[in-house]
Amino acid sequence: MLSPNGITTIFFDLDGTLRHNQPSGHQFLSGIAKKLGVQSSNEDIIKAQRWGHLYWADSEIMLEDMKTWGLDNEEFWKRYTTRYLEALGCTAEQAMELGPIVQTRMREDYKPEDVVPPDVPETLQLLQEAGYNLGLVTNRPRPVDDYLKEIKLYQYFSIRLAGGEIKAWKPKPKIFEVALERAQARPEQTVYVGDNYYADVIGARGVNIEPILLDPEGIFPQPDCEVIENIAELPDILPKLSQS
Repeated sequence: MLSPNGITTIFFDLDGTLRHNQPSGHQFLSGIAKKLGVQSSNEDIIKAQRWGHLYWADSEIMLEDMKTWGLDNEEFWKRYTTRYLEALGCTAEQAMELGPIVQTRMREDYKPEDVVPPDVPETLQLLQEAGYNLGLVTNRPRPVDDYLKEIKLYQYFSIRLAGGEIKAWKPKPKIFEVALERAQARPEQTVYVGDNYYADVIGARGVNIEPILLDPEGIFPQPDCEVIENIAELPDILPKLSQS
């Protein structure tokens, strides 16, 4: 049965929430840096991950980089890697020296496995059977229908929206507003589940959707919203929202 708080619709982020790169780009990049002699504490690594989330949340610096070089340009990725290394604790000079080396290693050697944790389809099935209207809202540049069929998640979602389809990306309100319209859902009856505080939590709140943050590594301390460590916690979390 549906949650007693009136929630009828659940939107999900895709990358980092329902499916994952194994290893993640963060893990691979920081691992290369360590092999090259970069000394980073666990706190530094978490800080760099947090910076990466901020960068990809349609940040001004990302938009400027995209405008200057474009996503397919090698210089774009060198600049990103250099900035990431600085967030990881490198000096500006060290980051400039190592950035191109790390990026070359990433380009040549990073071949992550595409992983959908088993609790994802199990939980989506439970929520769908309980009567929730499920939707997918992602910042990917192209439609994801074929990909969702490939990873066997397509059937769970009544709407599937990629930012590139409408030229609007989280955390901007438009992508959430279009998703609500397509799902015929009201924001006060909707929750959004994602792993990026800056894109998902702030974006959802901007249109009065209740956010739930997936944060198994504790990247975002005290995030002022409901937090889960895995998707399987959702059925228990949803009724709690009525008490908040």
